[in-house]
Amino acid sequence: MNDVIIKILKKIFYYFLLFAGIILSTSHLGDNYMGISDEEGYLLTIGICCFVAFILEYLIPKFKC
Repeated sequence: MNDVIIKILKKIFYYFLLFAGIILSTSHLGDNYMGISDEEGYLLTIGICCFVAFILEYLIPKFKC
């Protein structure tokens, strides 16, 4: 039971770090180089995080079976 909770907490923590890192990078790079606003950067970040979560949580385990 504790192992399951720890795995879930680790996943939440890692996805939070991924989300925060991409937000910071798109906020900085978007303003200076890509010419996108913070709102567009947030949408890009959410899309990338959802795509990464889909690949890691669904596609990779599906192909391992």
